[in-house]
Amino acid sequence: MGLTVTVSQLNAYTASVFRENKHFRGLMVKGEISNFVNHTKSGHFYFTLKEGGAAVKAVMFSRYASSLRFMPENGMSVVVSANVEVYERDGVYQLYVSDMLPDGAGALYMAVEQLKEKLSAEGIFNDFYKKPLPSFPARIGIVTSREAAALRDIVQILSRRYPVCEAVVFPCLVQGEYAPDSIKEALEDADAGGCDVIICGRGGGSIEDLMAFNSEIVARAIFACNTPVISAVGHETDTTIADLAADVRASTPSAAAELAVPEISELKNAMELLEERLRSAVCGYAERLEIYTDSLEKRLELLSPQNRIKANNEKLDMLEEQLNNLIGSNLQRYERDICSYAARLDALSPLKVMSRGFSVIYKDGNIISSAEKLKSGDRVEIRMNDGSVGAVIG
Repeated sequence: MGLTVTVSQLNAYTASVFRENKHFRGLMVKGEISNFVNHTKSGHFYFTLKEGGAAVKAVMFSRYASSLRFMPENGMSVVVSANVEVYERDGVYQLYVSDMLPDGAGALYMAVEQLKEKLSAEGIFNDFYKKPLPSFPARIGIVTSREAAALRDIVQILSRRYPVCEAVVFPCLVQGEYAPDSIKEALEDADAGGCDVIICGRGGGSIEDLMAFNSEIVARAIFACNTPVISAVGHETDTTIADLAADVRASTPSAAAELAVPEISELKNAMELLEERLRSAVCGYAERLEIYTDSLEKRLELLSPQNRIKANNEKLDMLEEQLNNLIGSNLQRYERDICSYAARLDALSPLKVMSRGFSVIYKDGNIISSAEKLKSGDRVEIRMNDGSVGAVIG
């Protein structure tokens, strides 16, 4: 009968064998993920790696899982870097994963797509946050490599199209492990450097060459800029995450320079056209104003105090003439009436009667028209045409 050991001793011994055997350290294992669990509280990943009819359990602790550039999914083919150890409690071996890459040529593409989904869910690509480009920028920041051919293209086009602007280069790495942090620092410097617009990019390349512009660091740095950012990565078929985060996307660095500034010759033509339209408008307005002024002068002349006084004087002269004519006419009529009345009065005058031999008897200054008003002894005055005499009634 052989050696008798406990279950715990057996599991501990098996675990030590795996730990001490260097062939079970740092293995690269390829398989398909199933039963994937993202333990959100701890941040650990638990899953099974399958291949054909075989399977092995695996765990990726949070300190490694947090650095992954993509989120594992069931059915995904991956290659993991792992140590093989025995979980002593259950007596089963499993993989302790420290790194994971999607398998095949689409690995980087998948990582980029998953990052796109994450940032899109946060609203970083939302049009609401896109800032408009200035119409006439005075200072343009260029975030790229000093040695890049793209830089020469950008500067040349800016100088040709809009030589009045100032182009300032904020150099950075555009490829490699340290490129994302370098681009981020250059963007922050340009944003704080008084630029009106920032062009950020590089020339074309493979997806591996462009990974800095598909990084989360660069996307968040672009989104954080207060200055409008034009993404100028030299490719047309693919869209980088930097393109989506930028305020404006240009297909090439040269196209970015054309978007950043106006064409000065076109501005001159537009200014000449506007000047001609302004001149025409001013001349037309001056003519209308002159006509209106003449009209006002005529109205003012008609309404001036001198003209009103003259008109009133003429009217007064006319009324005076009419009054004089009316007075003369009335005087003539009154003169005729007086002559007529005078003739009638003269015909009825007592003196006229007395001139024909009649006389008038007065008593106490009153005319006696009846003999009954006299009695014997009354003194009376008899007036005749040529004089008067006194008499006593007998």
